Amino acid sequence: MEKISLYYNTIIHLNFKQILYQFIHRGRKLIRRLFGVKHSFKHYRSGTEILLDRCIPKYESFKDGVFTFLNLSSEYTGRWENKEYGDLWSFNINYMEYLLQSSTTYDEGREWIFRFLATQQENGIGMSPYCISLRNVNWIKFISENYKAFDTEELKCIDQSLYSQYRILLGNMEYNLGGNHLLENLFSILWGAVYFSDEKMYAKCARELPKQLAEQTLSDGANYEQSPMYQSILLDRILDCCNLLNNNKRFEKQEELYEILEKTASIMLGWLNSISYNDNSLPLFNDSALHISPSLLQLQEYACRLGIKSRQMVSDASGYYVANTEHYELRMDMGGITASYIPGHSHADTFNFEMRVDNKPFIVDTGISTYQKGDRRLYERSTAAHNTVVVNNTDSSHVWSGFRCAERAKVTLLHKNEFSVAALHDGYSKFGVKHCRKFTWNNTLVEIIDTLGADMPAIAYLHFAPEIKLQLIDDKTVHTSCCNVYFENADKVLLQDCEIATEYNILHKTHLLCIHFCGMLKTVISCK
Repeated sequence: MEKISLYYNTIIHLNFKQILYQFIHRGRKLIRRLFGVKHSFKHYRSGTEILLDRCIPKYESFKDGVFTFLNLSSEYTGRWENKEYGDLWSFNINYMEYLLQSSTTYDEGREWIFRFLATQQENGIGMSPYCISLRNVNWIKFISENYKAFDTEELKCIDQSLYSQYRILLGNMEYNLGGNHLLENLFSILWGAVYFSDEKMYAKCARELPKQLAEQTLSDGANYEQSPMYQSILLDRILDCCNLLNNNKRFEKQEELYEILEKTASIMLGWLNSISYNDNSLPLFNDSALHISPSLLQLQEYACRLGIKSRQMVSDASGYYVANTEHYELRMDMGGITASYIPGHSHADTFNFEMRVDNKPFIVDTGISTYQKGDRRLYERSTAAHNTVVVNNTDSSHVWSGFRCAERAKVTLLHKNEFSVAALHDGYSKFGVKHCRKFTWNNTLVEIIDTLGADMPAIAYLHFAPEIKLQLIDDKTVHTSCCNVYFENADKVLLQDCEIATEYNILHKTHLLCIHFCGMLKTVISCK
């Protein structure tokens, strides 16, 4: 019965199109398996060289015969998957972003493309729609940078594979998932449309891409999956598409699509600028890690070269709030899950926050170290892994498996002004509790008041950066190496060891505070 409830509370948030395409995709896979149907790579259309302004180079992931993704290294074994390191590592080798790292030569890139072509029929994971989407753009960029170096027969061979892969992608677009997966499909099809001068492919993008951008971009400029990392990745893709359309006139009225892409890029950059820290780094809210997406400085410079200006929108849509003083920087997540039907990158982190003092991390998010299903992934998405309140040892939103979410907290904004913000969530309503959190700040103090609306025991968690030294004085006072923390109405304060992540597969030892209280807790952080 419990399992039925879990699936029911997960499925009810899906939209009809997702459910329909879940059946379609699963049915296709079953038919292909039963009848041994293989993808055809014999479809051919001639591509054309495209012109581009300089794009953002990719992180170096291939050197001296060794691939390194997610901080895990392996030589190429003749297979395009690595079961030991998991699906995400295998996806990365299939994206082939290493074609576009600064150190890759033409000969090396050409060799890897033809190595891929020789094994494409047996490469199941590489023919997933997401892998095709990313890899095809990387191929088109590499080919266009080196167009005159390829001979005619080589280009014919590559174009045949590329066009065949686009046929596979068009028949397997990720409507069953939606979100950033569907956007990546459409971005890639736009590149294919321009490269192959294909009117039908372009018409599909011109029809569907504006709708998806409008749906997935909140009114404050945030992507609705609320991950600064994915926001940066998607902004890079949009800037690439602006670059593509601005430099290659192929279709009637393509300037209308360019204008939509440009406006979206402008407000997405504005949102990233607004939540960034003084050093231009970003908070690690939800699924976010360092050295995966382009840096904010790279995105700013790229947009500037393309003539796209940042535009900051005033809205509460994402639920992210900012407070900056001469002593500290505070980033607050006071919103609910906005991508209701695709919450895979969302955490049970309602009312989480990060804080920097004197330009250095102080209170930090636990971050993510893995997408592999297991205890660590579950923990990193849990409420206890964030700087917020847990009631009755239960997550505020029911995250499960690697990317699932059943019941989720609904948030109501109660109040905001220049020096405070307050909101209420109902994630613990089954216990008769509605959690209200209010942040108030001035130049040197941050005050957090948590009210449960019932005389219920709870635990508030605070995770500290590894370099912060803590001294627990009593159940009311904690001294740290940069400021002090005081508690009012705490029953017990425990200092514990923990591990946090800033990158995949790297954990840092640090400390957290577990503040036990009943009904109400007042926390004061003094930066004097």
